[in-house]
Amino acid sequence: MVAALSRPRVLFWLLALELAAFYSPAFAQGREPRPGVYLPPNEQHPAVALPLFRLSNHGTYVSVGTERSFIGAALSDAQALVVIDYDPEVIEFATINRALLAASTGREDYIVLRLHAAPEIWRQRATALSPQDRVTLSDPHSWEFWDKAVRNNSGAWSSAFEHFQTPPKQPQDSFAGADYLFDDALYLHLQKLARESRIWARTLDLRHEKEVRALCADLTAKGLKQGIIDTSNVPDASEAGSVAAGQYFLWFSSCADDDTLFMNTERANRPSVSYWSYYAFSNKVLKTHDAATISRWIDIEIRNLKTDPETRALLNDPAAVEH
Repeated sequence: MVAALSRPRVLFWLLALELAAFYSPAFAQGREPRPGVYLPPNEQHPAVALPLFRLSNHGTYVSVGTERSFIGAALSDAQALVVIDYDPEVIEFATINRALLAASTGREDYIVLRLHAAPEIWRQRATALSPQDRVTLSDPHSWEFWDKAVRNNSGAWSSAFEHFQTPPKQPQDSFAGADYLFDDALYLHLQKLARESRIWARTLDLRHEKEVRALCADLTAKGLKQGIIDTSNVPDASEAGSVAAGQYFLWFSSCADDDTLFMNTERANRPSVSYWSYYAFSNKVLKTHDAATISRWIDIEIRNLKTDPETRALLNDPAAVEH
């Protein structure tokens, strides 16, 4: 005869079963966080997407990633920036970069703070910042993290931040037309957002409906219009996948405007990993379809762009949305 389980044991096993279901392959599809792996930008020609950025309604730029978030907010003339990612190191980067932008007195000063300033300089500048940014720049861990992850990151792809921190001289150079380190207008826009406390960063997994809807609720509560939802190559099969993307597109769509753009990227068919194409769907088109249809559009777009050696910037591409 099996002895009866006590109430604490019953609760323990119920919790264990619930956690097992939560972490089962059927639930947690796609790549799991690998802290720090996506810190340096490898999409080195974001100006390709200028036709899409110029179509923005200039609302809030919601984006995964590090520099792609700041670049996108600057190029789209966004009223605010929200950096989202499931990697806590991406969030730490965004938090520190916001503080550095707010603390800087000009573009060249920002470069010094970013690339050369000692920790005591960060602490001195922190005294004039908002409470949150003051804590960030005063924390020795922030300087240590930045020194390792940004200034001396020798183990990452595409020479880490080297290309981004080198002035572009020709139109074909890396980050030409999109590098706020060497463009006064782009830098000043980001500095303004940082000083007005209109840059936020939060850990978020796009596969989790509650997290996405909570972000939408926060944006609505702040009176912020969604401009561009930029999820990079998350819809690719190597990441969360198109099925997950079809779902989170609709979660965002429920609180977005018709002119909100859902933008993603896919590598062009070139030997270099630095050339990417950009594609977007407007919410006006998305909102009238189900997740399965959107997933099918994404798969078509990814398949087409993967075989194309040219870099593209496509909006509501007929090759996808008419199928």
